[in-house]
Amino acid sequence: MIDHRFGSAPAWSLGVEEELLLVDAETLLPARDGFTRVFGEARERIKPELLEAFVEVTTPVVATPEEAEAELCALRREVAERAALHGLAVVAAGSHPTATPDVPIVPVPRYQRMAEELGPRLYRQLVCGLHVHVSVPAPETCLRAFEGVVPHLPRLLGESVNSPFWEGRDSGWRSIRAQRLLEMPTGGTPPVLRSWDDWQAASRGDSTRRHWDAWPRPELGTLEVRVMDQPTSLARTRALVAEVQRLVREASEAGVAEPMDRDAYAAERDRAARVGPGPEAARQLELGPEQAVVEIAALSVA
Repeated sequence: MIDHRFGSAPAWSLGVEEELLLVDAETLLPARDGFTRVFGEARERIKPELLEAFVEVTTPVVATPEEAEAELCALRREVAERAALHGLAVVAAGSHPTATPDVPIVPVPRYQRMAEELGPRLYRQLVCGLHVHVSVPAPETCLRAFEGVVPHLPRLLGESVNSPFWEGRDSGWRSIRAQRLLEMPTGGTPPVLRSWDDWQAASRGDSTRRHWDAWPRPELGTLEVRVMDQPTSLARTRALVAEVQRLVREASEAGVAEPMDRDAYAAERDRAARVGPGPEAARQLELGPEQAVVEIAALSVA
């Protein structure tokens, strides 16, 4: 049996991660040395994530989506205040409407190794997601919840779409982020997990660098759902977190479900990324890329 921390936190409690962009306060373009300039190194709740323009904020364990929203609001403000001291601002969205993917990686060994392995496609990961961890009480409960949640992931993506532009143009997708993740070796459709042996084989001993749309995280005692684009609105984040928490709990308490056919899943995911009804992508398309980034920057910090 794998080592795990399932049951170490109250069942269905939450940990939420938002990926934000640090941008020049005047041009609103991604900062090529943003994290290093503003923070220098990781902090407990504010961490680097692959590229210098990224900053990831993480809540402590909380019980409700409302508590998560309050924690994230404070963290966004802290990041914005620190960034402003360096002439930078914060943008919260699934992709930057006008940027080109030429931001350097954070100079730490694991990212440098990834750059050597993946080459140019790594720099195309200038996309941001909302990641929701839900604590589950036992290993088998987590596997049941995982397969029970998988059929709902395309709908969550469709509700969250917030990345319609790429390099200043309409990408043809409501979530270009969902497409960019498919370029990663473990991006998109998750493998079927009938047992923890399946998880071991797929994780290859490292569950921290898996990019599938959802994945059990035994070292944290959670099921992580990461299919969603990063919202601009914290109210949108709260609503999506609440839906994930509900789905995981209901799937955990249901009977064992036959895994969803993964080809059917990939087709539903593709459709959600292309035409998802989420209001934030629709608003960006209404504004166009130049005005969209201005509005996003104004709304990203409450």
